[in-house]
Amino acid sequence: MDRDTARERIRELKAQIERHNYEYYVLDSPRIPDAAFDALMRELKGLEDQFADLVTSDSPTQRVGGTPVGGFTTVQHRLPMLSLSNMFSEEDVTLFDARVRRALARDEPVEYLTEVKMDGLAISLRYEKGLMVEASTRGDGTTGEDVTTNVRTVRSIPMNLASVGNRIPQLVEIRGEMVMFRRDFELLNASRAVSGDPLFANPRNAAAGTLRQLDPRVTASRPLHIVAYALGETSEDLILPTQKSVLEWIAGVGFRVSPFVRLVRTPAAMWEATREILAARSSLPFAADGIVFKVNDMALQRVLGQTAKEPRWASAWKFPPEEKETRLEDIIVSIGRTGVATPVAVLTPVEIDGSVVARATLHNEDEVKRLGILIGDTVTVRKAGSVIPEILGPVPSARTGIERPFIMPAACPVCGSQLVRIEDEAATRCVNASCPAQVRQRLLHWCSKDAMDIQGLGEAVVDQLVAAGEAHDVADLYQLTEEQLLRLERMGPLVARKLLLHLEESKSRGLARVLYAVGVPQVGQVAARDLAHAFGSMQSMASATSESLTHVYGIGDRTAENITAFFREEHNRRLIERLQTAGVSMENPAATGAHGPLAGRVFVFTGELSAMPRSKAQELVRTLGAETSETISRKVTTLVTGSAAGSKMTKARQLGIEILDEQQFLSLVGQGT
Repeated sequence: MDRDTARERIRELKAQIERHNYEYYVLDSPRIPDAAFDALMRELKGLEDQFADLVTSDSPTQRVGGTPVGGFTTVQHRLPMLSLSNMFSEEDVTLFDARVRRALARDEPVEYLTEVKMDGLAISLRYEKGLMVEASTRGDGTTGEDVTTNVRTVRSIPMNLASVGNRIPQLVEIRGEMVMFRRDFELLNASRAVSGDPLFANPRNAAAGTLRQLDPRVTASRPLHIVAYALGETSEDLILPTQKSVLEWIAGVGFRVSPFVRLVRTPAAMWEATREILAARSSLPFAADGIVFKVNDMALQRVLGQTAKEPRWASAWKFPPEEKETRLEDIIVSIGRTGVATPVAVLTPVEIDGSVVARATLHNEDEVKRLGILIGDTVTVRKAGSVIPEILGPVPSARTGIERPFIMPAACPVCGSQLVRIEDEAATRCVNASCPAQVRQRLLHWCSKDAMDIQGLGEAVVDQLVAAGEAHDVADLYQLTEEQLLRLERMGPLVARKLLLHLEESKSRGLARVLYAVGVPQVGQVAARDLAHAFGSMQSMASATSESLTHVYGIGDRTAENITAFFREEHNRRLIERLQTAGVSMENPAATGAHGPLAGRVFVFTGELSAMPRSKAQELVRTLGAETSETISRKVTTLVTGSAAGSKMTKARQLGIEILDEQQFLSLVGQGT
């Protein structure tokens, strides 16, 4: 075959294969058997092997994942990926419609488009001249992660829009939700159970974890789908008048779009749509957590505009928590990293909101008594915030007489040490600081994403390290060798070397991360950050008095005493010394403390800022030496007001607190025009 003939045949094969991918993965209606599809792929691969210079980035053969990447780079969204305001009741729906019509100064009804709100990972796909050139996650709405390499492996996403549809603009960003269908999620978890891997909690976690794999071959091996719902940045040659026409265009170029699309014009019709979709919730192929209402007319959307966080022309009604009845088979006790003994309900597995619930925390002994539950009861269970399983109470009418009360054990179920109920506290604690359960939880906390963020040190590896006696505290992690790691199950040389590299990288996380990770009682992420800014080094922290600690905004007497008590303990001081010897950074290079230009000031922000999100404004003043708070008190020095400022202004005036509008604030921090 000559070169020109090969080029034409490759073009034909690429178009056929992408069309068959669309029919199989998007329409769920394949027209050819798998064997015929495989034959087309083999023919294309053979031609590309023969004419290597004819291989292009949009070829179906390039979907197969390549070598692992070293990490994700960031992408600045040219148009922010905003979140949505939430509605929970019929009254909320009516109020949303009233706000829209008031902002438009019109009495006549507004037309809304309804869409199912998918529970997945938001993503944006950028196409130039029909070719996909970039894929990024939502991130914080302004900055996301570049996941282009992984997205190229997802067969339901067209690499070239022209292969499926027409009217292709010079530039278009297609936005949607990356999801894993329920049936695929169940098969994936079944496979992981057989291989001994940890199970995913729900389809959303599975989709997010799959898309953010550093090895694109893992992403390629798992079934992901995108459900598209919006356009981001577009060139001027794509003008669509309504949200409905946007969805029709997106579907026309090869994407799956939201089911149950309806046009409604009154609050009553909007509420009826919520009832309809709620009734169909369990039949949806993917997890969903609500319904989105969008003003259909794009011109009206532009008039309504947006705040720094969300559009004013759209809002999401969230499904109420799904409640199920199941049997409380037992109550066991779990030991946390601080020794707290927590009763945990063992339930007959029940599916709630798209995932199977088999356990639920009961917090403490008093909570078990408050709920009035007995072991053997039929209980009502739901997910708080659609995430955390919780028991609402027993079903007394289902009792048979064989149920029995829960009694907190006198000894730790892990190490056998005494369990002690602290006076004036609800907590019962294991008094043995060397208890393997506490060691395990402290290690997992240290490695967690919000703490030192050490990839690869999950439950399976930590459990083996504790069982083998290789890690008694977090400092031991930095003494691990490749030889020690290779003795663990399922640990090869490449994985071991990557884990050691991640440990080395974690040493530079900084003081705030270390303070949070090391587990000082009552010092969470916010307090750790504020303390790091105020003191700048672990040495200064360790020598601080309770009085000096309370000068840091948000640190009360109880927290200050916990911090000083922590540093009085000899084993804690030794741990800090060992971490410093291992090279873990104990300083905060960004700390300005008393030397910053805004030192001594405490800022509160209210309303919406137009120049930047509130979180960035808070971080900005902290880098200049100030502190921030969410509430107005006598310690606050400055209130910054954006649009729609609320009741904080009234209280600030009463207390004589300085009030700045956004332009005054920007001038203060050197960003005014």
